Amino acid sequence: MENEDLSAKAKSKFSISLRGLSQPMSLKDIAKTWDVCARTVISEYAQQSGGGTFSSKYGSWEDCSTW
Repeated sequence: MENEDLSAKAKSKFSISLRGLSQPMSLKDIAKTWDVCARTVISEYAQQSGGGTFSSKYGSWEDCSTW
């Protein structure tokens, strides 16, 4: 799977997930939704590629919600 495929898959999950958010959407809710979608796609890719996690390869995630 190419990086472009991961991006497209994350964008698709994000688009579907946004429809489930109540209106009006806050920027924080949108960012959290993107975070969940991106993590899910990366985790699925890692599992399909023989295990491991994003964090074990690239380091830990930063919590940008506290910035």
